Parts: sequence; structure tokens; C-alpha cells
Amino acid sequence: MTKKAYFVDGYHGGVKGHMPLGSWADVLSKMAHNPDWKIGLDIEPISWEVLKRTDPKSYQTLHTYLKDNGSQARVEMLAGSYAQPFGWVIGGESNIRHLIRGKEIIREHFPEAVVDTYATQEPCWSSSFPQILLSLGYKRAVLKNPGTAWGGYAATNPHEIVLWVGPDGSAIPCVPRYESEKLVNCWETEAAHMEEDFVNRSFSLGISHPIGSFLQDLGWPAQPKMENKEVQYVTWREYFEEIVDEPVHQWAFSQEDIRCTLPWGEGTLQKMAREVRSAENKMIQAEKLAVLASVTRGLDYPDEKFRQAWDELLLSQHHDAWICATTQIGRRNWAWQAGVQSWNAETISRDIIETSMDAFRMEEGTDEAGITVFNTSGMERRDVVEIEIPTPVGTKAVRVTDQQGNERLSQIVPSRHYQADDSINAGKLLFQAEVPAMGYRTFTITPITYPKRFTDMVQVTPNTVRIETDIYELEIDTARGGVITKVYDKGVKKEFVRDSAEGLNEYSGYFITEERWVSSTESPVEVMVKENGPLRATVEMKGKMANVDIITTISVINSEKKIDVHVRLHYKEQTWIGDPWDIEPENRRTERRRSHHNDQYKLSALFPVSLDNGKLYKNAAFDVTESRNDHTHFTRWDEIKHTILLHWLDVYDEQQDCGFAIFSDHTTGYSHAKGEPLALTLGWGWEGGFWWGKCPLEGQKEINYSLLPHCGRWDQAGVHQEYSSWAEPFVAMLGTPELDTYSLIQVSDPAIEVTTLLRDGEDVLVRLFNTGPERKTTHVRVNCEVGEAEKVELDGKFKDSLVMQAGTDGGFETEITLAGFGLSTIRLCKVKE
Repeated sequence: MTKKAYFVDGYHGGVKGHMPLGSWADVLSKMAHNPDWKIGLDIEPISWEVLKRTDPKSYQTLHTYLKDNGSQARVEMLAGSYAQPFGWVIGGESNIRHLIRGKEIIREHFPEAVVDTYATQEPCWSSSFPQILLSLGYKRAVLKNPGTAWGGYAATNPHEIVLWVGPDGSAIPCVPRYESEKLVNCWETEAAHMEEDFVNRSFSLGISHPIGSFLQDLGWPAQPKMENKEVQYVTWREYFEEIVDEPVHQWAFSQEDIRCTLPWGEGTLQKMAREVRSAENKMIQAEKLAVLASVTRGLDYPDEKFRQAWDELLLSQHHDAWICATTQIGRRNWAWQAGVQSWNAETISRDIIETSMDAFRMEEGTDEAGITVFNTSGMERRDVVEIEIPTPVGTKAVRVTDQQGNERLSQIVPSRHYQADDSINAGKLLFQAEVPAMGYRTFTITPITYPKRFTDMVQVTPNTVRIETDIYELEIDTARGGVITKVYDKGVKKEFVRDSAEGLNEYSGYFITEERWVSSTESPVEVMVKENGPLRATVEMKGKMANVDIITTISVINSEKKIDVHVRLHYKEQTWIGDPWDIEPENRRTERRRSHHNDQYKLSALFPVSLDNGKLYKNAAFDVTESRNDHTHFTRWDEIKHTILLHWLDVYDEQQDCGFAIFSDHTTGYSHAKGEPLALTLGWGWEGGFWWGKCPLEGQKEINYSLLPHCGRWDQAGVHQEYSSWAEPFVAMLGTPELDTYSLIQVSDPAIEVTTLLRDGEDVLVRLFNTGPERKTTHVRVNCEVGEAEKVELDGKFKDSLVMQAGTDGGFETEITLAGFGLSTIRLCKVKE
């Protein structure tokens, strides 16, 4: 058999990255003169409208090429995602929408084109992609990104083709990065060059049809990359269908097989990541509330507004916004643009939420002072409502009752007083509420003219703050920077602080200018009790680390296990924290050791918990991974370990059957090793290499995270459900609708999450996700008129019929079975109230 090597050439980019006028004419002219040259296109779909307007001739030529979807076609459209995101830094629903929206735009311009290969130039994947891709019509995938974008690469595999198996068991044919495929530079692998040594080494290791790829930057002078080399140009479709054998080897691909990283803690990146996450969360809630209002109150579902908002959010998730966050100047700066885009998305979402809630208000003229509380999860929830309210003169406190007249535990935190009698003019009202699944419940507010009496939750003594709820006893050492020296869980009868001499939530990092490790425990903190029960206690502590001012706010709520932490850091001058490893400017492209790879030296919050035999679990988009790393430490680009905290991570001690989880309000990094405390990255500033250069920490930086001690493994303890509640809090409005309580959709198993609710004309799409590793069957109850129900793909295409039966007390029910970490989408047809 003649040995032959293959190559997928082509282009990536588009108007967001690089698509200068004339670039397509250059490429197409070169294709006309090189009949053996074939190309794959990983192009931002919004680019096609620009090309149509500015170079219609090239647009029409591409249109002709893309009519051919056979294995011998010369042009193949790849991936098709809206903004080429790093799938490992964003949520699962965002990953789905990139593909749906991108393919939608491609069909508008090239209706005959088929996009069924997921291959990208950058490391744009997540572990759950097999089920997502298969549901959206993809037939094959590639985990080989010869152009690594400095962001990273996939782990290697010994086979030339595998079945990429996702956490739910879905499997898609896939070409991996070979074990023979070395990392050449910080931006490419050997597969980008196909040198003879690499090809022969691949043959010797059993790779019968070695293939390389490099999707060039659109805008480079058009040139076949393998010119004068003994390789055959192919498309990925041709390679899979005509050349390589069907895969027989399965690869249970873990999220930790994504060896990618960014300079976690860098100030610009951190701010951008927080903004993107906030917009993501707001978008999901806006969609759910709009569906609820459209079904029950006839709200005109704002399809166009949602399209605008999602387009903005997806653009903010472009991979270049993350890897190049600090590059460009002024309004061309990537982080600035991402900030505007996520802000636009969030602003539109807030407007939709307000409009949706307005649909529930009673007509003017009612004297009843009420609050309506909305729950956007698929299970009834007991949680705390927080809302700003005005109060009449004479108000000293507020009573909250449900529609049965039962008083709810509440407190009001005044923000303004009347001058005449110092009574409360306005304030933040907190109260406990049980609200039905995907629905609402109403409550009545009654101002009272005398203060409520209750036992303080916070006691302040010299050097110590004590906080007690019905779940915890907490102690804080104010003489040592506000570290938490006691977290005693009354129910479990367990102390979660390993050693009170250390304490939890110490801030520590290597300050480069001072040439030493600095700790928050070196200075005392000033304490202010901001809230003191009976529902919530909040303590604010002002301290210092070297020249950095720190304000830490710790909040706890009766009957809730989460301990909320907000940190505000004020860098009054340029501050350098991290591994002091430096790089000369001329070596920034090639140097593989980077300061920001070393999380141990970063400013971190430390959590030496009393869990000595801890396994570490961390979630990803529609996945939870048990870490295989003995430790997270690495310093070089070619040694990357997955140290990414997307939404939450959890340390679990199997012997004690207890764990300790951390939720984060943004994608960031962490550090963990046996004998070392779990550490959450808060800040880094030093030399970042090619894209980043010198990155000082300066100005104010803010971070929110939450701590969750618990009994049982993460899935038994409901860690993911607790995070979802944290990310999608109750939404409340002043005003009382005609009905006091209502639930649109409810699932019977708390492990099943309603991740998405969408309106599609007269229909409603309900996306379900099994948050645990075990196969689950759940009943889905719908309290409205439904014509029929179907299982559909992620983009709404018909998959199978569902039987809807009348419920015993009204409504309709159906049954759905989901694999562990599986997704299922239901179409409820012709929905009416």
C-alpha cells in the first residue's frame, strides 16, 4: 500500500477578526490557478453579509462552490458557530446558541451548503459537544487545532480516528491530536507543517493516513500552505468519507483533556468574564419569564429583541475577546467591545424581564400592597426574596404574609428615612418564600409602626465576630485579616475549618515588588455589621494587604447553607502579584514558561478545609468531571493542566462523606494539591507573553463567590441545584396579579434542570438537563392547554412523539428518560393558558 499524507487547508476569521477587502478575491483567484487546492472555511457567519455588500463577485463564486456538498467538493463550510467561542469558558446553552444561530445565517446566504463537520482553528470545544453536535446534524468532529491561539490544545490519542464519547454516552467520529503530534510553537503543532519526520513518525506509530491542518488567517496573502510538499489536499468531509476507516476505538473524552488556559486573575479578563457571565444568566431568566407571561398573560413574545440580545452576547464570547482581551486601542479594544456587547445583551434582557412582569400587574385602582415573586427553575424552591420598596411615614418594620395569612420571616434594611420622625422611607426588603416551579406566588406587605424584636445573629467582641444561623456557627478573627476560624455545621455536627490557626478565606499572594509573600492575616480589619437578622446577617470588613485595600463582605441566611462572599480590591497603584518569571519582549512569542501559568503565586483565597482525602469535582458545560490531577501545578505552555472553574468546584472526602463547594460569578482558575489548601484565584499581574505583555493590577476589582459546606457527594448534596438557584435568584415585583400562585411547568426529579424555555410561534420548547451521572426518568407536568407534545432536536426539529396524559388534578403530564448528563428538548404544541 502506498503511504500518503493528507492536509486540510483553509481559512478562519471574519469581520470580527480579520477580513480585509480583497482577501476573498485573492483566495478564489488562487483556487482558479491551483485546481488541486481544497479549502475548509471556519468563518464568522456575520461576515457573509459584509462580503455580499462589498465584493458581490466573490460572494457569488463562493455560492457556486458551496452548492457542491459531495466528498470531492473543493470548499467545505466548517463548524459554523456564530462567534467561534472557547466552549470551555461559557455555559452550555451559549454553546448551543452559537451553533444554531451560526448555521441559521449560513443557510440564509448559502441555502445549499451543508455544515456537518465541526472543526476549528482554535481550541473551541467542551466535553459535552458530542451530544450537542449530533443533535444539530453534525456527522464528524476534529479535536486537532494546529493553530492553538495560545489558548491551548486537546490531549493526545494514539489512534488516527476515534469515537469521541461525551459524558452522556453520545459518540461522534473524530480525528484527535496524535500522540506523535508535538507542540512546535505556542501557536501551532506539527500538524500545521507536515514535515517528513512527523509524517514518518506517525506511520511508524500506526497512523495509516496521517493528516494535518491549518486554517490560515483570512487576510494573509493567499497561498496553499503545503505548496511543494508531498501531501494531498482534502476537505474533512472527504477524509472521513473516502480515506480513513470507520472508527472502532472509543475515547471517553474528559473536560480535563481540554488543556487550555488563560491568564486567570488578570484584571481586564476578570472584569470581562464577570460581565459575560452576568449577561448569560440574565438572558436565560428573561426567556423563561417571557414564556410564562406570553402563555398566561398574552404577552407578545419579543422574538426580535431576543435575537438582538443573543447576537450581542454571542459576540462578547468570541475567542479573540478572551485571548486578546487587552489588545487594540480605544473602541477597538477586544475587552471594551465585549463589555459593550454583554451590556447590550443584559440591558435588553432586563427590559424584557420588566415587560414580562408588567404583564402580571393588576389594573390600577387596587389598594392591596403586594409583591409577586417569580421562580424560573423547574422545581418548587424555598429561597430568600430581595426587593427595594417604598414605605409610608411611621414605618418601623414590615410584615410579609402569604395569601393564606401566614407570616413569613422577613427583615427590612433601611436605605432612607423620613426626617420628621426618623421612620423608614425606603429600604431593601428580605423575606423567605416558597414559590412553585416555573411560576409565581404573591405576598402582602403590611407596614408596622413599631420595631420588631429578635435575637441578633451577629455578636462582635474584641478580635472576634460570631455569626449564628439555624445551620451554622461561624467565627471570624478580625485581628488576623478577617479569616473564618470556625464553620460548624449543626446538622452534620462537623467543623469544616481544618485548623483555626489558619482559617478559611485568607488572601495570599507573591508581591513581586516587595519580593515576598503577603497575607491578609498580617493586618487587622475594621468591622461594620451591615445586616443583623432575623433573616440575614452581613458583615463588612476593611483591611489591607501591603498597599492594597480590601473590603470583604460575608453574608449568611437562616435556613440556607450557602455562605456568600464579596471581595472588593483597590489597587491604588500599579501592583504586581504572581510568579516573578519574566520574559524579554523579543521572546514573548516563543517562551513557553509564563508567569500566569503558576497559580500558586497568584493572589488567592485559601480554603484549608478539614477534608484530608478530598476528591475534586468541577462542572463544565453540561458535564461534571472528577479531576485526575494529583496537583494543578504547571509553569509551561506545553504542560497545561485543566485548572478552570467554570461555575463551581467541589472537594469531597469519601471517608467523611462531606464536601466543600465554591461557586464563582465568573470563569476563573484555581489551585489544588494534596497537602495544600484549595485556592480560588482572585488576582494576577505581571508578564503575560505575546498577547498580554506587562499586565499590572490597578484600580478597583470585584469578585463574588459562595461557599457551600455539605454532606454527601456533590450530586447527592444537590450542589448543582444550589448553584443554579444562586445564578437564577427569585425575581420580584411590587404588585399583585389576579391569581396568588401559579406553576407553568414542573419536573418531578430535582436532578433534572429546566435549562431553557423558549417560545416558537404557538409552541413552547422546554430544554431539560440531567445534572447527575445516573440515568433518570422524570415526569414533566404542564399546567396549560397543550395540543400535543414531541421530542425535538436542540434546534427544534422533530425527533419523536410524546404521550401527554391528563393529570389527576388538572394539567397534563408526560414522562422523559435522560441519560446521565443528557439533554432532552420537548416541543409543547399550540400552548394556551
